[in-house]
This record gives sequence, structure tokens and C-alpha cells, in this order.
Amino acid sequence: MLKRSELAAPSPVVQKRSDRLTGGYLVFVAVRCTLQYVVLPFLLPFLGFGGAFSTGIAAAIDILALGMIIYNIFNLWNTSWRWRYLALSVIMISILVVFLYQDFKYFFPG
Repeated sequence: MLKRSELAAPSPVVQKRSDRLTGGYLVFVAVRCTLQYVVLPFLLPFLGFGGAFSTGIAAAIDILALGMIIYNIFNLWNTSWRWRYLALSVIMISILVVFLYQDFKYFFPG
């Protein structure tokens, strides 16, 4: 494992790319949270949709979020964001797994 002093500073191009990836992921998180906590539980039932439909959409969004987290871990591994993002990712993956477990229990009770 490389020590902090052995890590080369990322080039400006890599730094700009990692900033763009991180910013894009944060926008995705904001949209996902708005959908999952405002639109799906409140707006869809008001429009007559709900139950399995909204749970299925939430599960699909959670799976997409897990994929994006893993993708970003690989892309940010060689940057200064590595450990901060990894710590945040562990927390977010844990939360998403709990949500997916609840969705799984909804579709497959018993």
C-alpha cells in the first residue's frame, strides 16, 4: 500500500474529471432523494399510483445508485477524494442495502 507521501498529485485533467464526477453524483443523489422521499410516497398515490409501482421504481433507483457509487469509487481511487468518498460510500451503501431489503420484503413477503 502506498504511503500518502508516495502518492503523486493528480494532474489538473484528472482533478477536473474527478470534480465533475463527484458533482454529477451529488446531483444524482439530490434527484434520487427528491423522487424517493417526495414524489414516490406523496405525489404518485395522489395521482392514483402507488404500492408495487412506486416500490419498484424506488428499488430500481436504489440499484442504479449502488452502481454509480461503485463506478465512482473506481474512478476516484487515484485522487485525493479516495478515503473521504470511500467513507461516505460505506455509509450510503449500508443505507441503500436496508432500503433494498425493505423493498424485497414488500415484493416477497413471508
